[in-house]
Amino acid sequence: MRNDSSYDVRRIARSVPAEIKRLGAQVELFADAEMRAYRRFGLRAGMAVADLGCGPGFLLQALRTAEPDLVLTGMDIEPLLLEQARELLDDGGPAITLLEGSIEKTGLPDESFDFVVSRLVLEHLADPMIALHEVHRVLRPGGIVVFVDNDFAMHVMTHPHIPELDDLYQAYCRSRRDEGGNPTIGRELPALLRAAGFGDIHFDVLSAHSQVTGIDAFLRSEGSGIPLQLVRDGYLDSRTLARLSVGWRAMRRRDDHAIIRQLYAAAGRKAHPAGDRH
Repeated sequence: MRNDSSYDVRRIARSVPAEIKRLGAQVELFADAEMRAYRRFGLRAGMAVADLGCGPGFLLQALRTAEPDLVLTGMDIEPLLLEQARELLDDGGPAITLLEGSIEKTGLPDESFDFVVSRLVLEHLADPMIALHEVHRVLRPGGIVVFVDNDFAMHVMTHPHIPELDDLYQAYCRSRRDEGGNPTIGRELPALLRAAGFGDIHFDVLSAHSQVTGIDAFLRSEGSGIPLQLVRDGYLDSRTLARLSVGWRAMRRRDDHAIIRQLYAAAGRKAHPAGDRH
């Protein structure tokens, strides 16, 4: 199956195993905040839930742990990541259906899910509205979708401030846009949901702070693979990356150092047909 997204697991980090570990750390970093948000948005036990763009399965694992009675389906366009998901989720817990496919054309039946989540996917699509309309199709009337995504104008912030982080994220944004993605899509999520026909729209900012969570998950969720790739591709000057590394180490030596990262979550509900609220 062709992958037209700006995300390529084989290129974005120094190795595929390193990238899979990074993806796991990203879920770990926000898992508690995300589960609280999903419940606020309407996640309930017994729902049929799809994770579209499930990657190596870490969010599915977290959902199963938080709500064991969910009927879970994961879909991803990348066979390599699906194989990792099968290995991760084959742990004796309740079965999870894993399918190869694209959020833009899932092949799933109409009105088959109560709740759909798609995490860090829309930012990599050339036309996210295709995905939103497909999600609308597979949701049951009254069903809920939650999109969780980045906005790299407001990504990682530190105390003390490291100016070169701004250069890094500007370089990343140029790279993603050149590849057809939208790295600042987080701020657009409510408008996209409304344009796709969803109602009852909610928006939340999910935050993680190193003084609360500890620094380990932050370090594992970022890694050095993406900055090095930006240097290799000509988007980031190697001298800027060197200054960033020096500033990062100096920041970490301070007892009062802090790292903050945000994700942006927007939820919408598929309306019932006119006259039908059951």
